[in-house]
Amino acid sequence: MLTKAWQVFPTGTRLVVIDNSRNQEARASIEAICARRGVAYFGLPSNFETNPSRSHGVSQTWIFHNIVKHLKPDLFGFIDHDCFPVGPIDIAQRVGGKIAYGLPLHAKTSYLYKAAEDELGWYYWAGLCFYNFAAVEHAKLDFRNRLDIGMDTGGGNWPVLYSKHPVGEFEMARKNRLAVNVEGTIADYELYDEVLFHVGGASYRSGAKTADYRRLLSDHIWNTYLGGTEDRLISI
Repeated sequence: MLTKAWQVFPTGTRLVVIDNSRNQEARASIEAICARRGVAYFGLPSNFETNPSRSHGVSQTWIFHNIVKHLKPDLFGFIDHDCFPVGPIDIAQRVGGKIAYGLPLHAKTSYLYKAAEDELGWYYWAGLCFYNFAAVEHAKLDFRNRLDIGMDTGGGNWPVLYSKHPVGEFEMARKNRLAVNVEGTIADYELYDEVLFHVGGASYRSGAKTADYRRLLSDHIWNTYLGGTEDRLISI
C-alpha cells in the first residue's frame, strides 16, 4: 500500500524502501513490488538483533550513519510500511525551518524506569520521523530503544538530540482516531495530521484480527483511497 499511496498522493519527497526482513522470499517479493512501482529498494545487511523493536532501532541507526550521512540530502526520514498517506501532505513543508517533524511519544513507566508526573522526556515514534539533515548532520543519532529512561524505539535520540533543544524547534504531528467500518466490524485506527493512516494502530474489536477481516480491510483501503484493487500487486 505504501508504494502505491506515495504515487497517488504527493508528499514532496522520494520514497526509498529499506528492507529489514529476514525471510528471503519476502525480500524478493518486496523488491519486485518496488521495481513495478519504480521505487528505489535497498536490502539491509544481516541484523544481529532478534527482538523486533531493537532490530528496528539498530537498522535505522545504521541507515543514518551509513547511507544518509553519505548522501547528505536536504531532508530524510522514516515511515513505517503500514503508515501511508490517504491525502496530500507536503512533508518538507511540515518540517519547514524546524529541526524535524514526527509523532511525539513520551517516556513511560516500565520495570526499569519510573516516569515523573511532569515527565519532560519525549521522542519521535520511529515509524514517523523526518529531519532537516543540516540540523542533525553532526548529531550522533541513535534510534534504538532506551527502556532505562522509559522510551521505546527512537528513544535513544532523546539524550543526543531532543533534550538539547527547546521543544518548539520540533514540529509535532497530531494524532486522531478514525473509525473504519468493514462489513459491520468497526475498529478505530490512528490517523496522523488527518492524512497519514496507520494500519498497525488499530484498537482491535471482536473479529478484527481474522484473516478474512484483513482481506476485507485491504479491499476497503484500496477502494476508498488508492483507486481500486486492480493495481494491487499482492493479495493478503
